[in-house]
Order: sequence, then C-alpha cells, then structure tokens
Amino acid sequence: MKFVVFKENRLVSGEGLFLWQVLTPFEIFLFSIPWISFIILISLTERIKIRWELSGVTGNLAVMLVFLFLGLSGQRLISQDYPFARISIGAGAWLFLLASYIIIAFSVKNLRSRRLYGVTVAISGFIILVIFSLSGLLDDISIFKEYAARKGRFISELARHLVLSGMAVVFAVITGIPLGLLAFRKKLFSKPLFVFVNSVQTIPSLALFGIMIAPLAILSQRYPFLREIGIKGVGAAPAIIALTLYALLPITRNTYTSLKILDPSVIESASGMGMSRAQLLFNIEIPLSLPVVLAGVRISLVQAIGNTAVAALIGAGGFGVFIFQGLGQAVPDLILLGTLPVIALAVSADKLFELIIRVATPRGMHIRENAVQSY
Repeated sequence: MKFVVFKENRLVSGEGLFLWQVLTPFEIFLFSIPWISFIILISLTERIKIRWELSGVTGNLAVMLVFLFLGLSGQRLISQDYPFARISIGAGAWLFLLASYIIIAFSVKNLRSRRLYGVTVAISGFIILVIFSLSGLLDDISIFKEYAARKGRFISELARHLVLSGMAVVFAVITGIPLGLLAFRKKLFSKPLFVFVNSVQTIPSLALFGIMIAPLAILSQRYPFLREIGIKGVGAAPAIIALTLYALLPITRNTYTSLKILDPSVIESASGMGMSRAQLLFNIEIPLSLPVVLAGVRISLVQAIGNTAVAALIGAGGFGVFIFQGLGQAVPDLILLGTLPVIALAVSADKLFELIIRVATPRGMHIRENAVQSY
C-alpha cells in the first residue's frame, strides 16, 4: 500500500508513492526496527510484565518514526515548482499507525497494575505528534495545511462542539436521574418510560434533528421571546434537544439498574437502624449506586460527542462543519480535520470518566459488568 500521496493542489487525486520511493534504504531499516523488535519480544520474552512494558515502548517508537518519515517525505517531494503542493497520508501509513495503536492499547491494558507507566505509554504518541507539529516538520502534510488555513474556525468549532455535547449531557443528567428514581419507585411507570427512551434510540440522528425543526420554528414565530433567547427551528436549540433525548437512555437505565441491584439486606439493616427514607436514599442508595450512574453518564457523553457532528447540518456548528464541507468539496483531508478531533474527544471523555468512576467507587466494591452494560 502507498505510504504517501503527492498532490499538486488540494483538489487533485494525487500520485501514491510506496515507502521505498520516498525513503533511503537506511531509513527503511530504521523504520523496520520497532516491528522486528516487537516480533522478537512476543516470541522470546518469557516475563509477561517486561514484555508489555517493552511493547509499549516499541509501539510509541513506531508512531514517532511514521510521523518523522511523513514529515521528511513532504520536505523532499515539495519544491518551489509546486507552491500549492501537499502530501496526504497514504493507506500504508494509516495501517502502520493502526498497528502501533493496537500494540500500545494492549500494552496499556496489561499494565493496569502500573498506572503511571501505562498512562505514559498511552499519551506518548500524542505528545510526539504535538512536538512534531509545533516544530514545523508536518507543515507539508495536507491535514495540517487544512488546519493552518482554518485555525481560528477550528478553535471556535471545538468550543461549540464541547458546549453542545456538554449541555445535552447536563440536561440528560438533570432529567434522567429523577426519571430512573421514579421508575424504580413506581413500577407501573417504568415500562412506558423505557419504551419511550428505547424508541428514541431507534430514530436516525439526522431524522431526529429534522423532526425538531418544524415545531421549534412554529413556536418561535408564535412566541417572539423564544427567538430572542435563541430558540428557533435551526441552530443550537434543536440540536441540544435531540442530543438530550439520545443521552437519556444510558443515564435513566443505569440509574434504575443501580438501585435495582442493591443488596436488599443492606437496605434492611439500615432501616433497622432507624434510618428514614431520605436517609436511606442519600446515605446508602446514592453512594452505592453512584458508580453505575456515572457509567451511564460516561456512555451518554461519548455518544453525545459523536452525534454532535451531525448537528452541523441544522446550523448548530461543531466539528461536523468540516466533515460536511469536506464531503461537499471532495477533500478527504478536510473530512479528517473534523473526524479525528471527534474521535480524540470521545476517547478522552471515556478515559476521564473511567478515572472518575474509579475514584467514586467505594473501597471494596466492584461495579458489576452486566449492570454497566445493561442498556
């Protein structure tokens, strides 16, 4: 597969070049060192912990070499004869990065007993990318050229994306947790509630965003003060409502399940000690169920970050702006400029909540996997 694609400008399809067409034999040898080292580690190393520690190092070394040689390839291929030229990352380079990520992910997974080392392994590749980009080494790569041309817009859409997804999850928490509590207390209410929140998940995101347009447009025309505060058929309001509806299921379901799986003997013991209903809720039920509820919030946040990309189609903004501009202009690197940050945000949010859940879990208590994944 081609390592890089040379383009005379951003619109042409370009010419794909193999690894040996852009690197010297010595550079190819250097490039192969991490992969040869990993094969040797897997086949010869008997001490499992050392194997995964060294595998994480080789994975990050592979990432560093991929970006290093991508940058060098751009500097060698682009000359003054082609002032608008650029290189795109080829399928071969993407596969090398994917393989490196798999190695790093398995290394981190098997190093949970050494959290600091695992975190270092996990973020080293990102740090390398930041250093190379700040040094100017990657300036000739197409996706970085697209970013340089839209730096101000990128920052504003990042803020808008975070606001939309964050507000949706906050509203879902405010609504979903009481609904989950009510469903647990009132069994007759639980069935229609979960029919509704489950049904929302079956509606395609673009369709749900579209459904919001007509009623909000009518309301904003009938009540002008709604338009003055930003509630209208297009923009942030319909996007936040739709994203909130999508985020309800994990939070509501996990709140309900977290209370349902509590050990009845714990509740009976607390009641026998004279605790009131309110004391049971705040001193027993909430602390024990909090990790499972947070797991639902974690799922909702990751889901909201992904769904927010579609909100650009109704004028709400976010990274979807770049994705749909790239689709309209047939510029894959512009699509990636919108897609890769969404992936990075989702993964970061997931890891952040993983840490929060670990801190919030009472000592000696473990979250039941079937409860976390119940929805």
